[in-house]
Amino acid sequence: MRVPKNGFVSAAVFVATAVLLLASAGARAQLWLDAAAANRPALGPARALGAVVWSHGRSVDTEDALAPDPPYVTALRDGGWDAFRFNRLRASDELENSARRLVEEVHRLKQRGYRKIVLAGQSFGGFVALRAADASDEVDAVIVTAPAAYGSAATSHGGRRDNAAKLYPLLEQVRRARIMAFYFGGDDYDPGGRGERTKAILAGRRLPHIVVDRPPGLWTHWAATTPAFSKLYGGCILGFLAAAEIDRRATCADGSLVTGPDPVPLEPRSVLGFAGANGILSR
Repeated sequence: MRVPKNGFVSAAVFVATAVLLLASAGARAQLWLDAAAANRPALGPARALGAVVWSHGRSVDTEDALAPDPPYVTALRDGGWDAFRFNRLRASDELENSARRLVEEVHRLKQRGYRKIVLAGQSFGGFVALRAADASDEVDAVIVTAPAAYGSAATSHGGRRDNAAKLYPLLEQVRRARIMAFYFGGDDYDPGGRGERTKAILAGRRLPHIVVDRPPGLWTHWAATTPAFSKLYGGCILGFLAAAEIDRRATCADGSLVTGPDPVPLEPRSVLGFAGANGILSR
C-alpha cells in the first residue's frame, strides 16, 4: 500500500483493504482439510503408505461437506493410508478456486513428509481432483468416481454433455499421476461414451490407468459411495496405488488388481500450468 506524504492512510483505503483481507480469509475458511475415517487414529507420515484426500460432490441445495465418508476411503485407511477429506462449502466451491486450494493442501501434506499423495473425488469432487492433478507435480494418483460438474439430464442437457466435453481436456493435461476412473450405469449426469474415450486419452498419454465402465451391480451417480462398491473395488484400488508399475492390461477382478507383463512406466511431464476446461490454472 502506498502511504501519502503526510504519513496517513485514508480511512477509505484502509477499510477497503481490510474488507478484501477479511473476504479472502472468509473464503479460505470455507475450504478446509479434515480427517476422514476419524474413528481410526492416523498413522502419520513416517508409517503411512501415503495420504489420500477425498473430495465430495457439490449439491444445489445441501452442503455436501456434511456427507459421510464413502466406505472405500475407510478401506484405504485400513490398508495403511492416512485418509483426509477436502471439505468445501457451496458459497466458495468453484472449480478453479477449489483446485487451487487443494494444490496448496497437497503441498502441505508433502511438506509434512507423506511419501505419496492420492486425490480421490466424487462427482464435482472428481473434477476438482483432476484440476489439481493438472496443476501439481506432487499428486501421485487420482481416483475419480462419476465425475460431473455441469448438470444432469434433469437439469441441463447441455451441462450433461459438458460433463464429457470438459472432462477430456482435464485428462489430457494431468501431469504425472496414475488414474483410476469409474463410470456407472443409470447415472443421470453421464452422457455416455466416457469410458472408452478416457481409456484412449490415458493410453495416448502413457499414464498408468484403469477405467471401470458401467460395472454390473452398481447403479446410479452415487454408486461409489456404497458398501458394495468398497467390497468390489476397495482391494483393487489398494493394489493400484501400491503397485510399482501398472500393466497396460491391468484390471480389477475378484476384488483385486490383476496385472501381467508389459509394464507402463510413469513418465512425468514438465508443464508450467494447465489448460483446464475454463482457462489456465498455474501454481
